[in-house]
Amino acid sequence: MNPGIRNFTYSFDELGLNMELIEEAMGYEKGQSPEPFPDMISFALSQSVGLADIRGSLRVSDHFLFDRTGYIEIDSVTFGVGKKIARQLKSAEGGILFICTAGPGIGEKSKELMSAGDLMEGYILDVIGSLTVDAAIDKIQTSLEDELLKEGKKIANRYSPGYCGWGLSEQKLLFDLFSDNYCGIKLTESCLMEPVKSVSGIIGFGEEVRKTAYECDLCELKTCTYRKLRLAKLK
Repeated sequence: MNPGIRNFTYSFDELGLNMELIEEAMGYEKGQSPEPFPDMISFALSQSVGLADIRGSLRVSDHFLFDRTGYIEIDSVTFGVGKKIARQLKSAEGGILFICTAGPGIGEKSKELMSAGDLMEGYILDVIGSLTVDAAIDKIQTSLEDELLKEGKKIANRYSPGYCGWGLSEQKLLFDLFSDNYCGIKLTESCLMEPVKSVSGIIGFGEEVRKTAYECDLCELKTCTYRKLRLAKLK
């Protein structure tokens, strides 16, 4: 895999989000959300087509050093990812840093609706925004898997600052390794991303790495949408 920066863009329709996925994220079985939710979800999905601005960037590096105490080095930048993540990346030969966003539109419309008192409409759009960026980075990750498989290599799970002991403040180090545009994403003083519906992190790759089940039951971030969804599926 050649090192360097790669950029991606997708339309909302390319992500394949549908009513059943939204229902699951809201805590309902597929096709079992009560009225008036089906119509509300359908309308929110149609709105999202024009609101989304889906972009992502990868920085592929073969300069990757691993330290069992919880540190990794990528392109001469050291990240304190913590022991949980370092343990998952111990067999990696290289690292791929990523940033990805659904754009500001869905999140801004969600806030606008909530401020106007349309709480459920705003909530549904908020859920769609979260699933949009997750689906986008899933799509990017799948393309990486296909490419690496041809080289006899695999990818590990992806991990983000703010999770599993990796400090959120290291967003700054990660973003410094990308070009100035950052897919339109900006960091606040507290290293949160704007637009809110954005993700960043690292994916390890190599011949010996493997994906494992995310340990959502051990995660300290209790407000994570995907933690709630994954734990619900285990019940």
